[in-house]
Amino acid sequence: MSLILKVLLFLGLFTGANGLAAEFSYVIGGLTPHIVKPEGIYAKPLCNEISQGSGVIYNRVDTYRYSYKDSKWSSGAIVGENSYCEPIWGAAQSYRFFDTPRFEMQGTFGFYHFDEEGFDFSQGAYFSKLGDFYFVPIVGVEMNFTLYDGKDLKVKLMNLITPVITHHSLGFIFTI
Repeated sequence: MSLILKVLLFLGLFTGANGLAAEFSYVIGGLTPHIVKPEGIYAKPLCNEISQGSGVIYNRVDTYRYSYKDSKWSSGAIVGENSYCEPIWGAAQSYRFFDTPRFEMQGTFGFYHFDEEGFDFSQGAYFSKLGDFYFVPIVGVEMNFTLYDGKDLKVKLMNLITPVITHHSLGFIFTI
C-alpha cells in the first residue's frame, strides 16, 4: 500500500470517527525560493533549480489537510521531495488567526522526515535529530489568497513563509 494511501486512510478514519471534518484540502506545490541556501565546497546542489544559482526550485510536495467544523485548526500530512529531490514525509498543524473571504493568515508548524543516508550535513542543512530519526522542523506563517470560490470548491494560492524558505503552491479545498 502506498504511503499516500496510508496517510489518507489514517486521516479519514481519525476525522470520520470524530465527525469533525468540514473541509478537505489538497495542496500541490510548488515553487520554493530559498532565503538561505547551502554554500561551501561540501554543500549539495539544489535540484530542479529554475535558474542556476538563483535558489528558486520547483519541487513536488503534496499536502493533504482536514479542517474541523467550527474550529480554526487544521491538520495534515506532507509527502513529496525536498530541495535535493530526496523523498520526504511529515505532518503539519495550522491555526487560522485572520480570515476574510479572499485572504487568510495562519500559523503553521510541523515537520518532515527524510532519509539521512548519503546526505552531507556539513553545510547549510537545517534539521533536527531524535535518535536515528532525522527531520526538518516547519514553523512559519501562511498567507493564502482565494483565486476561485465555488459552492463546494475553492482554489487558493498558498504561501508558506519560514525563516529559511518560502513555499508557493496551489490548494484545492473541497467541502465535505
